[in-house]
Amino acid sequence: MPPRTGGQTPTNMVIRTDDGAVSLLVDEIGDVLDVDAATYERPPENLDPAAREIIHGVYKLKDRLLLVLDTERTVDIAVGRVV
Repeated sequence: MPPRTGGQTPTNMVIRTDDGAVSLLVDEIGDVLDVDAATYERPPENLDPAAREIIHGVYKLKDRLLLVLDTERTVDIAVGRVV
C-alpha cells in the first residue's frame, strides 16, 4: 500500500485466531451490514491471483461488491506460513 497522506490516521481491526489476537492495518472501517446469503458468490475468475488467495467470496450489493476476506489465510501469509 502507498504511504498514508498527512491527514489519514491509521486504523486497525483486531481479529482472533487460533494463535491469538492479530491487528490488521485497514484503509477504513465501514458500516455493519446484513447480507442475503443468496447474493454470495465465489471470487470472480478474473480476480488477480494474489487477491484470490485471500478473498473467500463476494456478496453482490445494490451498487457495489462486498469482498469477504479469508482472515486465517491472510494472517498465515502475513507471518510467512505455507498453507
